[in-house]
Amino acid sequence: MDERPRLTVVVPTYNEADNVRPLYERLAKALNGVNYEVLFVDDNSPDGTADVIRELAKGDKRVRLMVRVGRRGLGTAIVDGLRAARGVYAVVMDADLQHPPEVLPSMLKAAEETGADIVVASRYMKGGGTEGWSAVRRLISWGATAIARLLVPEVRRTSDPMSGLFLIRKDRVSLEGANPTGYKALLEILYRNPQAKVVDIPYVFRRRERGKSKLGLGTMVEYLWHVITVSRPVKFAVVGAIGTGVNEGVAALIMYLLGNYTAAFVGGIEVSILSNFVLNDLWTFRDRRSGRWYHRLLRYHVMVAPAGLTIFFVAEILARMFKVYALLALFIGILAGFIVNYTLSSRNVWKVLKQS
Repeated sequence: MDERPRLTVVVPTYNEADNVRPLYERLAKALNGVNYEVLFVDDNSPDGTADVIRELAKGDKRVRLMVRVGRRGLGTAIVDGLRAARGVYAVVMDADLQHPPEVLPSMLKAAEETGADIVVASRYMKGGGTEGWSAVRRLISWGATAIARLLVPEVRRTSDPMSGLFLIRKDRVSLEGANPTGYKALLEILYRNPQAKVVDIPYVFRRRERGKSKLGLGTMVEYLWHVITVSRPVKFAVVGAIGTGVNEGVAALIMYLLGNYTAAFVGGIEVSILSNFVLNDLWTFRDRRSGRWYHRLLRYHVMVAPAGLTIFFVAEILARMFKVYALLALFIGILAGFIVNYTLSSRNVWKVLKQS
């Protein structure tokens, strides 16, 4: 049986026939002395990319090819390649030589010496950078990074969550459920592995030597949608908005039946707590669920008590002392309790599971 490679280099390709051989040659030089394989994941390129790879594979058993027919997209190509990788470590890089193969030994060394689960080649740390970018391209990259860091807290462990050049340790990083819709698979992996140890190393993003860039408006829209769909704060806010409607509706019903806004506040808060728990458990924090559901529900009640009290007392004070309309007072109280609710829920009810 062949010895397991230390490293698998995963290279997604689409119309990269001119770049495959130069990349292969530079990989061979950069990884001299390393037990590695290179896995090209080709989306059935019409320019003959797969044929070039097959020719290379005839003379080098370290070269593997996966051709995907009827399935396209850089993000899913990366995930499919990582799942098929046989190495202890797997590194993802582009085929267009904008990711210099010469940085791979440093990434592997960083993983082995620090025990990192994920190593990110970063453009945004000392020693890193970009080559030949316009001011507009820099602004787009900066904005995309800022959006990711704001909306997806799990990516804040790296200075460059948008990097397309990264390494994972296969047995320490889960790809379960990963299905990136855009071109930034690293963001998805960081999101799904909040317990993973992440280390950055610097690199300079190079100019494309051949072929055309695939970055366009559609790619950017896909990325933005991807960030929104994996953002826990956004999901939590959506659930909170639904809960606000539940809270206000129940409170209005109790006001109508009993004419007592203290009872309306209490009833609305409690029913919305239950509805928020169900939606957060099934959606926002689905991948963090542990233990029995009623244990999580009990913890949720305890953890949101400060938020519930905040909502109640703000609403009571506004309604009684300032004569604010009861349902408006309740709405203002809900806004005041949102941040407390999210912070305590994410840290204590659906907390990150530590790796063993």
